[in-house]
Amino acid sequence: MRNTQIFLKDRNIMSKIVASAELNKDDIVLEIGSGDGRLTRELAEKAARVYAVERDLNLLDSSKIALKELKNVELINADALEIDFPEDVTKIVSNLPYAISSPVTTKIVYFLNKRPNSFAILMYQKEFGERMLSIPGIRDYSMLSVFCQYTCDIERIINVNKACFRPMPSVDSIVIKLSPKRITIDEGFLAFCRAIFQHKKKNLYSAILDSREKMALHTKPELKARLEKLDESFMRRKVFLFEVDELLNIYKEMVKLGICQK
Repeated sequence: MRNTQIFLKDRNIMSKIVASAELNKDDIVLEIGSGDGRLTRELAEKAARVYAVERDLNLLDSSKIALKELKNVELINADALEIDFPEDVTKIVSNLPYAISSPVTTKIVYFLNKRPNSFAILMYQKEFGERMLSIPGIRDYSMLSVFCQYTCDIERIINVNKACFRPMPSVDSIVIKLSPKRITIDEGFLAFCRAIFQHKKKNLYSAILDSREKMALHTKPELKARLEKLDESFMRRKVFLFEVDELLNIYKEMVKLGICQK
């Protein structure tokens, strides 16, 4: 699904996206994948300034013409994954290029996590957004779910039917609000979760053993010996049944036992 070829045409949905951003004249907005510039215009009417990043030169040139009278819009021809976001940005509002949903979401979270009162309103392919929102025990619960829920408060804003786009794509979309918790993100915890979620349908005990090459302690006999110090019933639960807070507590125990590095 190429974001440079598919455009949101439903003005009602566009208005809901802008309204959910709660923009005021002090806000500096970053839009990633500005497309034909129609959302850019809506944002510029509410915010102090809009940085609109678009990789496609043809779309960028069209937007320059369509938005030429707007003095508070700066169009940037770049790949959003390869540039530093402007430091004065307070909010991010975007119909994201779906092909880069995962890496750009990670970049957005780390960027906004350092900024008080900031949040992002982002449109995703519905399947991807549902994984972000998924809860333990559901098939879609994954490392993406853990990362997003560990670092952010997540809210579903609206589901968007594929008929709201031109040309009509094959999938529906979803608009999500990400409000970073402004925590100290523990990279060791995320590495631990990435390791065990490669085996998410196994019990925790087996997942840790099968991930031992990514743990601080690699030797299987010694790893088994240290795992015996933990609650056996807990260790027999499948990985995808644990909530984020439970996983964080498990990781802290793993650190104490020398199984994981802080």
